Amino acid sequence: MNGWVKGAIAASVVGASFPVSDALTSYDYVAGQLIRYAIGAVVLVTLLKGRLGKPTLKELALLNATAAVGMVGFNLAVLAAVDHIGATNAGVIIGASPVLLALATGHRQVLPAAFVVVAGAAIVNGADDTVTLLGALLALAALVGEVGFTLLAAPLLPRLGPTRVAAWTAILATFQLAVLSTGDIPTPSTTHLAAILYLGLITTAFAFVLWFSAVQELGSGRAGLLVGFMPIAAVTVDAALNGRTPSTADLAGTALVAVGIAVGASPERARALLPRARTRGASAAASAGTSSTCPAASSSPATAPPAPASRR
Repeated sequence: MNGWVKGAIAASVVGASFPVSDALTSYDYVAGQLIRYAIGAVVLVTLLKGRLGKPTLKELALLNATAAVGMVGFNLAVLAAVDHIGATNAGVIIGASPVLLALATGHRQVLPAAFVVVAGAAIVNGADDTVTLLGALLALAALVGEVGFTLLAAPLLPRLGPTRVAAWTAILATFQLAVLSTGDIPTPSTTHLAAILYLGLITTAFAFVLWFSAVQELGSGRAGLLVGFMPIAAVTVDAALNGRTPSTADLAGTALVAVGIAVGASPERARALLPRARTRGASAAASAGTSSTCPAASSSPATAPPAPASRR
């Protein structure tokens, strides 16, 4: 199984968990994630037969940061964002992570593909008018957590390996959440427990290992493109659970995501797109600068009014 397949499966499993996580918005956020990561940690430690290795102090610091930012912070922010503005609106903001990962890792050749993937994911997610400032800020916090989860873990993978990194971060996330919970863990309902078991066994113990394997093989920038599978999986599961037929926008967005990932999987094709984009940009700028009828011809980019944000 190559890195692209591992990453696609991992992203799809995580995306499928979004409708499942929606059931936990009525349960204590911290307690739900605490139980979830405790279950995942037990499974991963068992798979490793207790051979967790010996991380250095620097590695322990990175593992702690990965757990705090990419697990505890991300999931609490996602639950709060979904509770305030709904899963679709939160998904628009969090779905920008492929572009941020490409920029953060310097993978400029992946940027065209990343923009295509993000556009496709946004189309799949859809849009409504329930966005609030607090909800948007919570979704932005989740976006930072999503990007940090991959970037912070990447340096740990060559020596510790994907399974050990997943195990250590699950253990540390459990301890961090235990501190936040102050021992207050309400009894979960049957629905809550089913959601927690899915997140602990399937998402944490299975998908995280596959995701870290993909990051190790592909690099953070290219693996980030596969985040586009998350909204597709979420829509698919939602359709299966609620009998909703995928719309034309869902299908069009899925096609765009597939195109973006295909371009990203071919570095030669991606590199060919960049010079073309730069040439078009330069031509457009030259035309604007020489046109006497264009009122914005003398305006600098910094002073030009920003384009309106797209809505999903």
